Amino acid sequence: MTWIDLGDPLPRSSPKRYEPIEWETGEICLLPVCSDATSLPFNDVLDARVSHRQFGVVDDKQLGAFLWHACRTRGVGPSDLGFDLEHRAAPSAGAIHPIHVVLKRPGDIRWWLYQAKAHNLVELKQATGKLKGLYEHSRQVLEGDGAIRILFLAEPRKTLGKYQDGCSLIWRDAGALLAVMALTATAQGLSFCPLGITGDPWVSALADQGKLAGVGLALLGAAAGA
Repeated sequence: MTWIDLGDPLPRSSPKRYEPIEWETGEICLLPVCSDATSLPFNDVLDARVSHRQFGVVDDKQLGAFLWHACRTRGVGPSDLGFDLEHRAAPSAGAIHPIHVVLKRPGDIRWWLYQAKAHNLVELKQATGKLKGLYEHSRQVLEGDGAIRILFLAEPRKTLGKYQDGCSLIWRDAGALLAVMALTATAQGLSFCPLGITGDPWVSALADQGKLAGVGLALLGAAAGA
């Protein structure tokens, strides 16, 4: 067995400021705000959670509720890192949240960035062509024609500005986000399945070298037969 040692993360004595990526965006898709609480008790959600491989089509109301509960920004705070710290459902090292949620809906060639503060989707123009190979690769793992593909797209320098040897923190952030999404989908009666692929090398090609990294992919859909 080969174990890759990612080092032991420690806060830097002097944080490095970082200017987050400015995306080339297009159309904006507003999502409905979710005011309804999920009906299942939490212990029932934990007992019911399972990965699914059959997916119906999710409507905007279901998608909006899923992202509202699992991913939206609940509060912000100032920092000396060059960007706001955020409070969301998933824990993140230093409240940095370096992972962007990017979606591809069935029947749409475009990929959409979820804006956690505004609770909307915005078209990522550079992604349509550059992530085509990723879409085909993901279908080789699991076809899921009716599913929304959810890409975890990391901006590592956000975390590395505060922590030295901080790469393992980014992977832990991805795992925490994946778990929150899986439980949220279960609570909503949706089908959810993580994929083992990371999204690279396609994700890395979206920006200059070292600015972006793929850290996971998952499929979301309505329950089969719903």
